Amino acid sequence: MTNSKAKAVYLHALTPLHVGTGQAVANLDLPIAREKATGFPLIPASAFKGVLRDYFSSQNWASTAFGSTEQAGALAFTDLHLLCLPVRSYHGTFAYVTCPLVLHRYNRAVRALGARKTLPNVPDVSDESTNLMIILPTSESVLAHNGQVYLEDLDLKVEVRQNVSETAQRMAETFFKDKHKLFVERFAIVSDSTFSFLAETATEVVARVRLQDETKTVAQGALWYEEMLPAESLLYGFITVADHFRQDTNPLQQLPNSEFTLQIGGDATIGRGVCRVVIE
Repeated sequence: MTNSKAKAVYLHALTPLHVGTGQAVANLDLPIAREKATGFPLIPASAFKGVLRDYFSSQNWASTAFGSTEQAGALAFTDLHLLCLPVRSYHGTFAYVTCPLVLHRYNRAVRALGARKTLPNVPDVSDESTNLMIILPTSESVLAHNGQVYLEDLDLKVEVRQNVSETAQRMAETFFKDKHKLFVERFAIVSDSTFSFLAETATEVVARVRLQDETKTVAQGALWYEEMLPAESLLYGFITVADHFRQDTNPLQQLPNSEFTLQIGGDATIGRGVCRVVIE
């Protein structure tokens, strides 16, 4: 048995999502997990695998697939990487933003692991020092106004490339099977450097407090700041067959090609981390 075949996992955050590192950074008491090299947010494989195991715990194949005290699991999980970041837009409310680096890395992983769906027509996007650019797949995008898109504090010059619409449509088929237009009209590609800036600054930071029962004032030391991936974030990862698994059956076939809802990360009791998961 080889691990040349894989199933892709797509995650759509329905509520803000916090999967943390357990260490404070600068003025953030509870930052989210990020890739070391790029700084892009991610969900570690261990966090997702544990939640998925609980979801399938009633299945008779779960102990083989996910492991037990007697043996390691037959399935291997990758981290879930960011595919599109929702960013506030002056027009159209918000945009699903990605960049060429993210799309190329996704395609490279799909080909290397033997998953099914690559993304076509990944464009090159370069920024001049005085003219930031954004690529839209259609002139009917709700983001543009007078040739500009305004994301957070950025003014971006619009360029419409019709060949990018196929990329947007293919992503919409995965994440929004019955609402293609909602995604396509908000889909946008920015340069790698602009995306890196947004990945650092466009996450959600909230202040959390614990009140004293008697006075209903903040308890001493009970004020902290927590970072989250915003609702509508889109991520991807892969499930493969572990190298040590040598049986003739393919454990990937046990995982259904389906859509379901999971709670991932912290703050479950206040509605954080509710996600749609698609496995295909």
